[in-house]
Amino acid sequence: MKRVLITGVSTGIGRALLDIFLEKNWFVYGVGRKYTDINNSNFLFYRNDFEDFENIEIDKSIDIVVLNSGITLYKRMKDVEVKDCLKIFNVNVWGNLFVLKSVLKNFKKDSIVVFISSIAIFPENNFKNWGLYSSSKIAMEKALQIFSKEEGFRLLIFNTGRVKTPLWDNVSGEEKGLPMFGPEEIAKEIFENINSFCLQGIDFKRVILKNPSQ
Repeated sequence: MKRVLITGVSTGIGRALLDIFLEKNWFVYGVGRKYTDINNSNFLFYRNDFEDFENIEIDKSIDIVVLNSGITLYKRMKDVEVKDCLKIFNVNVWGNLFVLKSVLKNFKKDSIVVFISSIAIFPENNFKNWGLYSSSKIAMEKALQIFSKEEGFRLLIFNTGRVKTPLWDNVSGEEKGLPMFGPEEIAKEIFENINSFCLQGIDFKRVILKNPSQ
Protein backbone atom coordinates (compact mmCIF):
# COMPACT_ATOMS: atom_id res chain seq x y z
CA MET A 1 0.00 0.00 0.00
CA LYS A 2 1.29 3.47 -0.95
CA ARG A 3 1.81 5.92 1.91
CA VAL A 4 1.41 9.69 1.92
CA LEU A 5 1.98 12.29 4.61
CA ILE A 6 -0.09 15.49 4.40
CA THR A 7 0.28 18.57 6.60
CA GLY A 8 -2.70 20.81 7.31
CA VAL A 9 -5.38 18.12 7.07
CA SER A 10 -7.85 19.78 9.46
CA THR A 11 -9.46 22.07 6.87
CA GLY A 12 -9.38 23.29 3.28
CA ILE A 13 -7.16 21.75 0.62
CA GLY A 14 -5.44 19.42 3.08
CA ARG A 15 -8.73 17.93 4.27
CA ALA A 16 -9.93 17.50 0.69
CA LEU A 17 -6.67 15.79 -0.28
CA LEU A 18 -6.97 13.51 2.75
CA ASP A 19 -10.39 12.36 1.55
CA ILE A 20 -9.16 11.73 -2.01
CA PHE A 21 -6.07 9.75 -0.99
CA LEU A 22 -8.14 7.57 1.34
CA GLU A 23 -10.70 7.01 -1.40
CA LYS A 24 -7.88 5.89 -3.70
CA ASN A 25 -6.70 3.35 -1.08
CA TRP A 26 -3.58 5.15 0.16
CA PHE A 27 -2.46 5.02 3.77
CA VAL A 28 -2.47 8.61 5.01
CA TYR A 29 -0.45 10.17 7.83
CA GLY A 30 -2.01 13.53 8.59
CA VAL A 31 -0.67 16.47 10.58
CA GLY A 32 -3.08 19.16 11.77
CA ARG A 33 -3.91 21.53 14.59
CA LYS A 34 -7.30 20.03 15.37
CA TYR A 35 -8.68 16.52 15.18
CA THR A 36 -10.69 15.43 12.16
CA ASP A 37 -13.83 13.30 12.17
CA ILE A 38 -12.17 10.66 10.00
CA ASN A 39 -12.60 7.09 11.23
CA ASN A 40 -10.53 4.98 8.88
CA SER A 41 -7.97 2.26 9.60
CA ASN A 42 -5.79 3.71 6.82
CA PHE A 43 -5.47 7.09 8.54
CA LEU A 44 -3.13 8.08 11.38
CA PHE A 45 -3.37 11.60 12.78
CA TYR A 46 -0.62 13.66 14.42
CA ARG A 47 -1.85 16.74 16.25
CA ASN A 48 0.58 19.65 15.93
CA ASP A 49 -0.05 23.33 15.19
CA PHE A 50 3.69 23.84 14.50
CA GLU A 51 4.15 25.87 17.66
CA ASP A 52 6.32 22.93 18.76
CA PHE A 53 7.73 22.02 15.36
CA GLU A 54 11.22 21.12 16.63
CA ASN A 55 9.82 18.06 18.41
CA ILE A 56 7.89 16.62 15.48
CA GLU A 57 8.96 13.04 14.86
CA ILE A 58 7.24 10.86 12.25
CA ASP A 59 9.28 7.69 11.90
CA LYS A 60 7.40 6.11 9.00
CA SER A 61 8.15 4.93 5.49
CA ILE A 62 6.70 7.48 3.06
CA ASP A 63 6.20 7.59 -0.70
CA ILE A 64 4.87 11.15 -0.98
CA VAL A 65 4.95 14.13 1.39
CA VAL A 66 2.42 16.92 0.77
CA LEU A 67 3.43 20.13 2.53
CA ASN A 68 0.20 22.07 2.66
CA SER A 69 0.03 23.79 6.08
CA GLY A 70 -0.19 27.54 5.83
CA ILE A 71 -1.62 30.60 7.54
CA THR A 72 -1.73 34.27 6.65
CA LEU A 73 -1.95 37.63 8.35
CA TYR A 74 -3.37 40.64 6.54
CA LYS A 75 -1.10 43.56 7.43
CA ARG A 76 0.76 46.27 5.59
CA MET A 77 4.50 45.73 5.78
CA LYS A 78 4.98 48.95 7.78
CA ASP A 79 2.73 47.51 10.53
CA VAL A 80 4.38 44.09 10.77
CA GLU A 81 5.85 43.14 14.17
CA VAL A 82 8.48 40.53 15.03
CA LYS A 83 5.85 38.25 16.57
CA ASP A 84 3.93 38.32 13.26
CA CYS A 85 7.01 37.23 11.33
CA LEU A 86 7.71 34.41 13.75
CA LYS A 87 4.13 33.13 13.64
CA ILE A 88 3.86 33.08 9.83
CA PHE A 89 7.31 31.61 9.19
CA ASN A 90 7.02 29.01 11.99
CA VAL A 91 3.96 27.49 10.31
CA ASN A 92 4.52 28.17 6.62
CA VAL A 93 8.25 27.42 6.52
CA TRP A 94 9.88 25.84 9.59
CA GLY A 95 7.01 23.58 10.61
CA ASN A 96 6.71 22.10 7.14
CA LEU A 97 10.49 21.76 6.77
CA PHE A 98 10.88 19.99 10.11
CA VAL A 99 8.10 17.53 9.21
CA LEU A 100 9.99 16.77 6.01
CA LYS A 101 13.26 16.45 7.91
CA SER A 102 11.67 13.94 10.33
CA VAL A 103 10.71 11.51 7.55
CA LEU A 104 13.74 11.99 5.33
CA LYS A 105 15.63 8.97 6.68
CA ASN A 106 12.71 6.72 5.70
CA PHE A 107 12.22 8.05 2.19
CA LYS A 108 11.90 5.39 -0.46
CA LYS A 109 13.75 5.60 -3.77
CA ASP A 110 12.13 8.29 -5.95
CA SER A 111 10.07 9.69 -3.06
CA ILE A 112 8.20 12.85 -3.97
CA VAL A 113 7.71 16.09 -2.05
CA VAL A 114 4.70 18.19 -3.01
CA PHE A 115 4.46 21.81 -1.90
CA ILE A 116 1.21 23.79 -2.04
CA SER A 117 2.40 27.31 -2.81
CA SER A 118 0.48 30.30 -4.19
CA ILE A 119 0.16 32.58 -7.19
CA ALA A 120 0.75 35.40 -4.68
CA ILE A 121 4.52 34.88 -5.10
CA PHE A 122 4.52 36.09 -8.70
CA PRO A 123 5.52 39.72 -9.52
CA GLU A 124 2.17 40.46 -11.16
CA ASN A 125 0.38 39.54 -7.92
CA ASN A 126 1.83 41.99 -5.39
CA PHE A 127 -1.36 42.10 -3.34
CA LYS A 128 -1.45 44.65 -0.54
CA ASN A 129 -1.37 43.14 2.98
CA TRP A 130 0.03 39.84 1.67
CA GLY A 131 3.72 40.64 2.22
CA LEU A 132 4.40 38.18 5.02
CA TYR A 133 2.43 35.33 3.47
CA SER A 134 3.97 35.78 0.02
CA SER A 135 7.52 36.06 1.36
CA SER A 136 7.07 32.87 3.42
CA LYS A 137 5.96 30.97 0.32
CA ILE A 138 8.90 32.30 -1.69
CA ALA A 139 11.30 31.29 1.09
CA MET A 140 9.78 27.81 1.31
CA GLU A 141 10.00 27.24 -2.44
CA LYS A 142 13.69 28.14 -2.51
CA ALA A 143 14.47 26.06 0.58
CA LEU A 144 12.78 23.01 -0.95
CA GLN A 145 14.57 23.41 -4.29
CA ILE A 146 17.93 23.39 -2.51
CA PHE A 147 16.81 20.60 -0.14
CA SER A 148 15.83 18.42 -3.10
CA LYS A 149 19.23 18.93 -4.74
CA GLU A 150 21.00 18.00 -1.50
CA GLU A 151 18.92 14.91 -0.68
CA GLY A 152 17.77 13.66 -4.09
CA PHE A 153 14.00 13.68 -3.69
CA ARG A 154 11.70 14.78 -6.50
CA LEU A 155 9.85 18.08 -6.09
CA LEU A 156 6.43 19.13 -7.37
CA ILE A 157 5.24 22.69 -6.62
CA PHE A 158 1.67 23.92 -7.06
CA ASN A 159 0.99 27.65 -7.27
CA THR A 160 -2.69 27.81 -6.51
CA GLY A 161 -5.11 30.68 -7.03
CA ARG A 162 -8.00 31.71 -4.83
CA VAL A 163 -9.56 28.80 -2.94
CA LYS A 164 -12.68 28.80 -0.77
CA THR A 165 -10.83 28.25 2.51
CA PRO A 166 -10.45 30.23 5.78
CA LEU A 167 -7.17 31.68 4.46
CA TRP A 168 -9.12 33.70 1.88
CA ASP A 169 -12.09 34.66 4.07
CA ASN A 170 -11.01 38.20 4.92
CA VAL A 171 -9.58 39.42 1.61
CA SER A 172 -10.86 42.81 0.47
CA GLY A 173 -8.39 44.04 -2.17
CA GLU A 174 -8.00 43.36 -5.88
CA GLU A 175 -7.43 39.66 -5.18
CA LYS A 176 -11.08 39.35 -4.12
CA GLY A 177 -12.01 39.38 -7.80
CA LEU A 178 -9.93 36.33 -8.68
CA PRO A 179 -11.73 33.17 -9.86
CA MET A 180 -12.28 30.82 -6.93
CA PHE A 181 -11.81 27.06 -6.62
CA GLY A 182 -13.67 24.91 -4.16
CA PRO A 183 -11.27 22.86 -1.95
CA GLU A 184 -12.51 19.57 -3.39
CA GLU A 185 -12.16 20.85 -6.95
CA ILE A 186 -8.56 21.98 -6.58
CA ALA A 187 -7.63 18.89 -4.53
CA LYS A 188 -8.80 16.73 -7.44
CA GLU A 189 -6.59 18.75 -9.83
CA ILE A 190 -3.64 18.37 -7.45
CA PHE A 191 -4.14 14.62 -7.06
CA GLU A 192 -4.33 14.09 -10.83
CA ASN A 193 -1.14 16.11 -11.34
CA ILE A 194 0.64 14.13 -8.61
CA ASN A 195 -0.31 10.89 -10.36
CA SER A 196 0.99 12.25 -13.65
CA PHE A 197 4.26 13.45 -12.06
CA CYS A 198 4.82 10.00 -10.53
CA LEU A 199 4.96 8.53 -14.05
CA GLN A 200 7.27 11.20 -15.48
CA GLY A 201 11.03 10.80 -15.35
CA ILE A 202 11.72 14.33 -14.13
CA ASP A 203 12.93 15.66 -10.79
CA PHE A 204 11.13 19.03 -10.70
CA LYS A 205 7.89 20.47 -11.98
CA ARG A 206 5.78 23.56 -11.30
CA VAL A 207 2.02 23.53 -11.88
CA ILE A 208 0.00 26.76 -11.83
CA LEU A 209 -3.68 26.37 -10.95
CA LYS A 210 -5.33 29.78 -11.05
CA ASN A 211 -8.53 29.28 -13.02
CA PRO A 212 -11.15 26.65 -12.08
CA SER A 213 -12.11 26.29 -15.74
CA GLN A 214 -8.62 25.26 -16.90
